[in-house]
Amino acid sequence: MKKIFCLIAMMMAGTNAHAAGFAQSGHSAAAAGVADAFVATANDASAVVYNPAGIAWLPGVSATVGGTLNYRDSSVKLPGGIAPNTGTEATVGHIYATWAPLDSRWGAGFGFAPLYQINNNWSSAPFGTPAADTTKLMVDHASFDAVYAISSSLAVAAGLDWYLTRATFSQGANNFNNNNFTTFGGHAALMWKPAPAWSVGLTGRSGAKVNVSGLANQKLSIKLPDEVTVGVAHDFADVWRLEVDAKWTRWSALKSMSVTGPAAQPNSLNLRDTLTAMAGLTWTWYPKSQFRIGYAYEQGANKASGFNPIIADQDGHRATLGFGSEIMNMHMDLAYSYTYYSKKTATGTYAGTYRDRRQALVFSVSKTFE
Repeated sequence: MKKIFCLIAMMMAGTNAHAAGFAQSGHSAAAAGVADAFVATANDASAVVYNPAGIAWLPGVSATVGGTLNYRDSSVKLPGGIAPNTGTEATVGHIYATWAPLDSRWGAGFGFAPLYQINNNWSSAPFGTPAADTTKLMVDHASFDAVYAISSSLAVAAGLDWYLTRATFSQGANNFNNNNFTTFGGHAALMWKPAPAWSVGLTGRSGAKVNVSGLANQKLSIKLPDEVTVGVAHDFADVWRLEVDAKWTRWSALKSMSVTGPAAQPNSLNLRDTLTAMAGLTWTWYPKSQFRIGYAYEQGANKASGFNPIIADQDGHRATLGFGSEIMNMHMDLAYSYTYYSKKTATGTYAGTYRDRRQALVFSVSKTFE
């Protein structure tokens, strides 16, 4: 027991975690409870988004549904005072379903959840130049997966990503509001159990270019980032599971979020690639009942030089708690996360000291039909 807590403390102290930018986290309560350190576990239907290869170990039909309540407190300190970011985080939902017949090496999965989100409103911040007053961007994600079990210890998966994008940009008197439902990408995954009590997971997702067209030849083009996540999990004494994940996100590929054409809105970006890490500990204190705790350090994609409040992310520390149990033949999970972001003093057009705090409550219900 003492060794377990020492090990998790060392791993947390030396890692950078969870790519920030405008990627979302907590796509299920089970994963949110361990700060999304879930790629090597992926033991419910949310495997579709974390590691679809895990579907090979979910016999029969599994389904997970749930939602996330978000709260954010964000502002910028300027020479003239403090201006709040009045954009509110949206309440979102998730749904996943998997199928792995007992008499077949093949499986399949489907999932739907928001993968990227921005909701910023700096209309009260007197930057002195045209600023991105209102920026709302929601990229929902539908995933379709095929899974193949190579052996009892190794499975691979590949799938199609379908992105559904809604964008509202307002900059002074210029407005843009439209959507795009025709953007596709792909992903691949692996799960390997090399020895009893050990599990390794790997997921890679290709970025996709999203083009949203508006009225009078207006156009918004964004490049969603490539992502690679790897994780290792180990079970102790049959009741403890420790997992540590690392995630790389290629934010540098996104050079701008400008609206072009009539009523243009220039928004150049100066982003860096982010290296993510998450650590989570699960305690099965009673059959089919778990307590979870996790930590992540979120490396912000925005550089201090050329900082753009259209994204407004900073380096952050995320602490999570979770609980799950079998109730009425269904598994119910609840998780809470609190993220403290270090203040960032930006230079350039949008110079100021930015602060941010986020909280989230995630709830999921899972059911297996064998």
